[in-house]
Amino acid sequence: MPKRVSPRGAVAAVFLVLVLAAGAATWTLTSRTEATTRRPTGPSTAELAKRLPFFGLLYERTAAQTQVAEAQRQLAVDCMAQHGFAYRPVPVARPADSADEQPTTFGLESLAPPPSAPPAAAPAEEPHDPAFARALFGDPDKRLSAAGKTIRVTRPADGCQAEAEQRLLGGDRLHWLQYRIQLGDGEKEARQQLEHDPQFRTANERWRRCLRDVGYDQKDPVALMYGLPRDTDFAHNPLARADVRCKEHTGYLTTAYTRLDAEQKNWLTQHSALLTSWNALQLRQEKTAREVLAARH
Repeated sequence: MPKRVSPRGAVAAVFLVLVLAAGAATWTLTSRTEATTRRPTGPSTAELAKRLPFFGLLYERTAAQTQVAEAQRQLAVDCMAQHGFAYRPVPVARPADSADEQPTTFGLESLAPPPSAPPAAAPAEEPHDPAFARALFGDPDKRLSAAGKTIRVTRPADGCQAEAEQRLLGGDRLHWLQYRIQLGDGEKEARQQLEHDPQFRTANERWRRCLRDVGYDQKDPVALMYGLPRDTDFAHNPLARADVRCKEHTGYLTTAYTRLDAEQKNWLTQHSALLTSWNALQLRQEKTAREVLAARH
């Protein structure tokens, strides 16, 4: 015969069940919330961008590179003085003050407006003075020229600017220009190769689905950015806001920069001779710049 339970015991049993159920629900909700909001800490996307191999090679302004620019500036000033001109170029930007020159690789990364360039200082001489221009830039019919896969670049063959570069690079001015163009091509090729990377393609698809969920159909973040009007206020533009939110929600930028880092390293490994030659010229230029600046003190 089943045991009879008193009304007081029944109430206590029900209360215990409710407490246990509430506790289980609280544990479940807490666990799920922590799983969705607690993300592993790591470098920001800005830090990942600065860690890219080509950023260090082509865009980062180090103290040594600042010395190179300052030595070249002072050599040009001295040369122009010998021609009777007071040449006062703008001061060299310091590492902490210089804005990053790296291209916008993956479209918008924040809703902040792009930084405005500082106004350029006026030259000491009138730009239309033919004698001044000839002394600084040399004979316009004499140029050094180097071509890459997509661009051709020319530099003055003589004149004070050319002489300053020649002082720092010796007879390798043309080589330096050729290497710089080849590295620029390499940066573009690594970015093109990224389009075939499975992880990056998956990140792009997650970003597209996120935007479709809020009513936008876009090909990729770069096309989206260039499709916005030049004067767009990103912070108040619905599409820009959705773009940045979807990048944050899907972890797009972390994946993109991580995979681009791998593609750039792969390209540089395949072109190790170019990298060795470039680094050797950079070191020689930096050493000569230190000597030039030391001689002036």
